[in-house]
Amino acid sequence: MKKFRDFESAREFVRSLGLKNKREWQEYVKSANKPDNIPSDPYTYKNEFKGYGDWLGTGTVSVKDVQFRSFESAREFAQKLGLKNRDEWFDYCKSGNKPDNIPRSAGKIYKKDFKDWPDFLGYNRIVKYTESNTRPFEEARDFVRALNLKGTKEWKEYCKSGEKPDDIPQKPENTYKNEFKGSGDWLGTGTIASQDMIFRSFSEARNYVRSLKLKNNTEWKEYCKSGEKPDDIPAGPEQTYKKDFNGIPDWLGNGNLSNKHRIYLTYEECQKFAQKNNITSIIEWEKFGKSDKRPSNVPSHPDRIFSKQWTTWPDFLGVDRIANQNKVYRSFESAKDFVQKLGLKNYEDWKSYCKSGNKPDDIPAAPWNTYKKSKKK
Repeated sequence: MKKFRDFESAREFVRSLGLKNKREWQEYVKSANKPDNIPSDPYTYKNEFKGYGDWLGTGTVSVKDVQFRSFESAREFAQKLGLKNRDEWFDYCKSGNKPDNIPRSAGKIYKKDFKDWPDFLGYNRIVKYTESNTRPFEEARDFVRALNLKGTKEWKEYCKSGEKPDDIPQKPENTYKNEFKGSGDWLGTGTIASQDMIFRSFSEARNYVRSLKLKNNTEWKEYCKSGEKPDDIPAGPEQTYKKDFNGIPDWLGNGNLSNKHRIYLTYEECQKFAQKNNITSIIEWEKFGKSDKRPSNVPSHPDRIFSKQWTTWPDFLGVDRIANQNKVYRSFESAKDFVQKLGLKNYEDWKSYCKSGNKPDDIPAAPWNTYKKSKKK
């Protein structure tokens, strides 16, 4: 474990560097010039550390360490100044006359109580933006771009902070209907709204994405967040190419189509396929279904895919197809009496029972075929 200098000695050394703020301190730490016995994080001195202003010797007190007046007291003080707008307030803050216990950014400090600058400073609110009380679009946009906000979330937070000038509208899309071209243009991030973006054709976009060799939807999302995706390739292809989009597996080209997008052989064709490969039990079919031998157009769970045509596994696999014509079943009344004693509630229960292996051989799995004449009695 490193042994650092005592707090007083360390602070004296740091103050001698003449650093102006926390950012310069962090750059100094990265420069490799810092002695090993001076900690990178001054919070190492939990009991003595009183903020970067004290640590660097600038005298600046961290906002979180300042004991500000209550909102009501601060507002009362501000309103006595007779300021007419937010710009005059910030000019006053720069004058050096503002008491330290009155925050410059009242909107951030008094989040719950702060409504807007007219309420805080006590001047008449401008209810509606008009051409006469807003800056021209170009000037407003230049001002906003200078804030270096990264997205609409930061713009909304800025609007709520109380620092936005009154002549900059909160909803520029309404005020500057003819000039506004999206948040990317307004903030200067270069981001273009999806509805204004010109994307590649579906086939061109899919070919590009397939060349990436991504394995699944998770990798696709990570790629979209990486910043490497071209702007004319949509992150949400299911929305952009509604008519052509056929699922993420098709989009990525990994062949792992979902059941609802896969085209299977018919029930009869799958049945012939199973019988041709001499698969004689459910266990054998399940092993086959998980292997590389099963074609993609043959479902691993035919009982689910062909639920309407499905009868039993023996019928599907053909293991009792030949014997059926020679099989002797109980009479209809006897078979019905046996089945009713099972207490099954519906057709699904019956299918599950037939699959269980508990059904006697002389009870048919498809009674509607065996007892065609008797089933209505």
